[in-house]
Amino acid sequence: MFIKSDIRKVFIALGKMFFHEVFDALGKEGIIHLSHTERADLTTDKGLKTEEEKTGRIILGIQYVMDAMDILPGRRDIPETGSDIDSDSLYVEKIKRTVDRLEKLHARIRDALDEIDARLSYRKVLQDMGVDADAFKGSRLIRMIFGTVEEIDWRPPEGMPFQIVKSGHYVAGAALPGEFPRMMHCLSNYGFYDLSKSLGDGSIETLDCRRRSLKARCDVLSSYSLRLKERESEKLQECYRRYKKYEEVMKALRMSLFSSKAMFITGWIDIREKERLFSLLRSICGDRFIVAVSETRDPDAPVRLINMGALKPFELIVKTMGMPGAREIDPTPLAALTFVLMFGLMFGDLGQGIVLALVGVMLHRSAKKKGEEGSALGQSGAILVACGLAAAICGLLYGSVFSNEHLIPAMLFHPMTHIMSLFSLTIVMGACIIAVGLCINIINCVINARYTEAFFEKRGLAILVLYVAVVFFAVRYAATGEGMSLWYGGFFLLLPLILFSFRSVLGSLLFGADKPHSVVEYVIETSVEILETGLSMLANTVSFIRVGAFALSHAGLSIVTYTLAGIVDPAMKSPGAVIIIIAGNVFIVGFEALICGIQSMRLEYYEFFSKFFKGDGVIFSPFIFKAQASEV
Repeated sequence: MFIKSDIRKVFIALGKMFFHEVFDALGKEGIIHLSHTERADLTTDKGLKTEEEKTGRIILGIQYVMDAMDILPGRRDIPETGSDIDSDSLYVEKIKRTVDRLEKLHARIRDALDEIDARLSYRKVLQDMGVDADAFKGSRLIRMIFGTVEEIDWRPPEGMPFQIVKSGHYVAGAALPGEFPRMMHCLSNYGFYDLSKSLGDGSIETLDCRRRSLKARCDVLSSYSLRLKERESEKLQECYRRYKKYEEVMKALRMSLFSSKAMFITGWIDIREKERLFSLLRSICGDRFIVAVSETRDPDAPVRLINMGALKPFELIVKTMGMPGAREIDPTPLAALTFVLMFGLMFGDLGQGIVLALVGVMLHRSAKKKGEEGSALGQSGAILVACGLAAAICGLLYGSVFSNEHLIPAMLFHPMTHIMSLFSLTIVMGACIIAVGLCINIINCVINARYTEAFFEKRGLAILVLYVAVVFFAVRYAATGEGMSLWYGGFFLLLPLILFSFRSVLGSLLFGADKPHSVVEYVIETSVEILETGLSMLANTVSFIRVGAFALSHAGLSIVTYTLAGIVDPAMKSPGAVIIIIAGNVFIVGFEALICGIQSMRLEYYEFFSKFFKGDGVIFSPFIFKAQASEV
């Protein structure tokens, strides 16, 4: 809790002959976060570059074939990378040419079938109109036209020196050569499109025969494609997974430094997995390797958080803001506690909280069934369970069950009848959260040897003492009416303010920090910072009043629900009243849970995390094959 894995720099030297087996094992185990080896870009190896190019071509070729034949990659155990890349390249090129020819033949036959279908449909339309389609090419004394019009609601003109027959969108017309332009002008008014050239030659019987012949050829090609798919799909899937894995190895190799005989790998490793790495390399290379693990921690090391199972999902909240640096405290436990506490106080209801917890259980189980327990869905479900249980506990404190405040007595108070008590509670809670944030910042500064910032700056010890003193004396005065003595005021208020005002001078004397360049500039800057710090602390503290405000909002929606139900039936036993109560609770659970979650997140990030969190760390991402990672 509050700590992270001990990540150390690791350097590995081994014979180049082992790189296939070593990277294969590292990709399966996922224990090293690879880093870019210095001068790795200058490494040249024509053999490896050729293999990388061939691997890319093989993957693209297989993807083309699998897409054309509708073959899915499948999810099985990752095969070994050992293979004959030249033989596989020839195999892929051969099957790609075969599939390409099949695709072109299919396309040509489909185009021919589409053309024949169109000609058949046009000829059948003309047949229904009583027009001979062959007359369009054989007629010399008259000119004939066939096509479609955009408008349907019109009648062919009568008494004109041309004849037009209409059927839906289709029209056919005949006119003497001299009257043909006049007929075309008439048809153009209705959006005419000429299809005469699409009629082609051949009767309906001839076209039907031609269509059956093409359909038979298409069936033969489909049958051959199906047999090819059944014969080659398993090999293609295996080959695809193997070379996708090999592609990942090639990308990892680009981060390493190697010569004609040796290879050098640098990265990061969790110190707990040091012996596991040695065992892995010993099983592959025997004694022909060298491993050097740093004896000290590096502030630039990637970060892996360590939290117990119940806190693990709340890492999602922290990582959304950023990864804690290697020399920062992991705030996950405190983030979990504060987030759940604020949500529970805002959404206090025993019945609705249990419903939220059950929804969270279903989400978590759904993610678990898909093998994605660590996904955002699974983590969100676990967070929802904790928030629902917190809401149920606060519901006991508020005496609220499914928006009804008359079924059980309140263990603390009803929010609507003790508004000022609720606001006071939330403000004091917020002050405690802010104080904890300042404490974490002080610890982080001490860890990083930023002592001036830890003791004298605006988020340091001096301001923490001043802030806690102001809150304490304000609460005591509100509770007992007792004021603050002069001695307490001087020691807990004036002294911290003086230390803050002389922070640069004290920092330079005690810790060797830089001295201020100009006295006037320093005085103005200090005055502004005192004002800004005071206002921001006040605003941050008062901001927590929204916790009480949303608790009142939740109670208000509950009152509205039962008021509407009472209008329908004062006894609240009729179906209409029951439906309103159920619908109101469903709305509150959905809408209010979303709003309370957003507000809790907002307070978490802006009022708590802003006091100490930098989030400039790098996530520890060990080299692991993607398919392997999806199963972890």
